[in-house]
Amino acid sequence: MHNVILHQEDGFWIAKSASYPEFVSKGRTRLQARAKFRKAVQRLEKHLESVESDPKFIEMMERSEADIRDGRYYTQEEVESIFRNKWAAKKS
Repeated sequence: MHNVILHQEDGFWIAKSASYPEFVSKGRTRLQARAKFRKAVQRLEKHLESVESDPKFIEMMERSEADIRDGRYYTQEEVESIFRNKWAAKKS
């Protein structure tokens, strides 16, 4: 399990973790806050498992891996440059 940090705020217990900085749960007790946090993490992990087992996702990842392996990819800067050039060409 992830290292959960608990503190009190406005009469509630707040649970946070560096592993999931976007997750924050609160409860009336430390136990309740921790349980809610754990449940949110379990839901996320279950969702990720369903996404990662989806045949369409697997196919997309395999294509991405092949593109990277074969040098068929662009950096963010290259993509921005391509679009800037296309935009400039349309304006002219």
